[in-house]
Amino acid sequence: MRQDKKLLLGMMLLFFITFVFLGTLVATEKLAPYYTDKIKIKMEEYLNKNYTEEVNNLKLGKITYKAQIYKAKVINKKNKNLYFIITYQNKEIKDTYKKDYLEGKTILSKLEHTLEQKIKNNLDINATITFPLTLNKYMNTTKEKIINNSLDEINIYNINLTINSSLTEQDNYNLVMEIKNIIEKIHSININPNYYTIKLKSKKQNRSLTIKNLTDKTLEQENLTQIINYIMIENEDKIENNIIKENNIKYEYKRYGDV
Repeated sequence: MRQDKKLLLGMMLLFFITFVFLGTLVATEKLAPYYTDKIKIKMEEYLNKNYTEEVNNLKLGKITYKAQIYKAKVINKKNKNLYFIITYQNKEIKDTYKKDYLEGKTILSKLEHTLEQKIKNNLDINATITFPLTLNKYMNTTKEKIINNSLDEINIYNINLTINSSLTEQDNYNLVMEIKNIIEKIHSININPNYYTIKLKSKKQNRSLTIKNLTDKTLEQENLTQIINYIMIENEDKIENNIIKENNIKYEYKRYGDV
């Protein structure tokens, strides 16, 4: 009997502890939204203390609560796509300021996607846009233009294009004109990259040619013709081309089973 009583008492104690724990947890979850105003004050104090020089440009967004974590966006007043996340949990505040805001991950990722969609929607061309630097690495004037979405007059991003085309030495002229035509179309919708990577693919001939570090200057017809003609020459002892050397142009020409 004593053993049964001990067992029963242990079960009752376990039930009581579980009941209290769950009750406390439920009460905490139910009451959590009512603490939002206090959490907001703590977050604002944190921002004022840690980001003194930037705080006037910041706006604390709506605070949400989930899984015992209070969370909010801290948004740049000039551009909602430049923001970072601030969280409060167990009396500790953390944020993603360095990666998302200072280095500009949120705004640069958004701009990359927007420019890619602009090319896709207007020209039906698949392209990849990349910003080679983080936001804090650009000069202040350039940074302001990025934040204000004023990219038409500055060449600060790179583009990667894939073009399906014939790849034989006899087609060099047509190939140059095809590339030139596509670049003109890209410029017509105010897409002005700094560097171009162009991959030419020929499924029929099972060949591909990738050319990197091209610029608007090297994409001019005369220069591009020299580059294409040089690459397509089969002779391994061919004399080095000055345009390729001086502009640090890299290329890779694959054929047949190598593609």
